[in-house]
Amino acid sequence: MSSPRTDIRFNNALAQKLKNLRKVRGLSQMRVTMDTGVNISRAESGKRSLSVYSIAILCKYYDVSLADFFRDLELTITPWE
Repeated sequence: MSSPRTDIRFNNALAQKLKNLRKVRGLSQMRVTMDTGVNISRAESGKRSLSVYSIAILCKYYDVSLADFFRDLELTITPWE
């Protein structure tokens, strides 16, 4: 029996982190999408996962290192167990 490949709590934490980065800078979702080419509306709602490449683009845009972005995010399930 296989385990789920989606960690809902992790996705929600990632979505919240993206939303906070955007709001702190006073940016709209539309502005970020226009500037980066990354559609963040579904990612910020937790309904879509972003690729590492898209997250790297957003981190560069927000001037945040990938290490800092992922620092407090942890998986809450272990799909290999």
